[in-house]
Amino acid sequence: MLKEIKSIPLADFLSKLGHEPASRKGARLWYKSPLRQEHTPSFKVDTSLNCWYDFGLGKGGNIIDLAAEIYQSTDLRYLKRCITNRCPVPSVPTVASSFPQRHSAPTIQSFEVVPLEHRALVAYLQQRGVPAHIAKTNCQEAYYSVKGKSYFAVAFSNVSGGWDLRNKYFKGCRGRKDISYLPYSRDGPSTECAVFEGFIDYLSALTLGIITGNDVVVLNSVVNVNKAIPYLNGYTAINCYLDNDNAGRTALSELTAIYGSTVIDRSTLYSGFNDLNEHLVNQISKITQNDNENK
Repeated sequence: MLKEIKSIPLADFLSKLGHEPASRKGARLWYKSPLRQEHTPSFKVDTSLNCWYDFGLGKGGNIIDLAAEIYQSTDLRYLKRCITNRCPVPSVPTVASSFPQRHSAPTIQSFEVVPLEHRALVAYLQQRGVPAHIAKTNCQEAYYSVKGKSYFAVAFSNVSGGWDLRNKYFKGCRGRKDISYLPYSRDGPSTECAVFEGFIDYLSALTLGIITGNDVVVLNSVVNVNKAIPYLNGYTAINCYLDNDNAGRTALSELTAIYGSTVIDRSTLYSGFNDLNEHLVNQISKITQNDNENK
């Protein structure tokens, strides 16, 4: 399985991510680095060895090492899924193949969704800065069993009928991994759309009150960028609240390549933090600290 993934041509993987070589010298392809901004290509792919090296970073390796840099993760199962979502390998198990995993869905024997009320789940979102009324309005709670054991989690639906699942100890999905599309009004699309990597960031934006009047696309994973494209046509502004990491910047670049100046990078609102939720939690912590000091 791992051997087959490592045999996927790096040039094919990079092409699926929207990166094409600037020049070719024999078996060597030269790119502008997908890991950082640069004007002169200094990212080399050796097609005979199927390995890469970024001279600006002083890092290199195989396709797994590259995925680890792009998606900022050391979770091998997650990285394999990210790669095979772009470049499928028939013998690689699907997302729902095993459990437990941090980034993939378990094999679920039963599944029931009800309104979000469970105290532990509401408390989990409150710990992440999301007030109960916003959590309950936008999320459900799911009950499911795996190998005879019962579990529950916050559930957020996507356009394919799947669910992203979160609790304090688990991050995964049930059903097909896809985007979530949330129109602002039933009367027709808004002129602007807001794009988030995950639904916790979307809930954070609602908490901060920064997306009033926007339709919303939640990617539920940066690997779903291409699935969002049909939903983003026609907007005068696409406000991107993506993570401040390589994966988020890569997703932003992919959207910018398609929609140009219509795409607006809003990550400067939470500069210094990995994502919008981290920024929200920090803001709440500062307010709490100031309140305690003023008592």
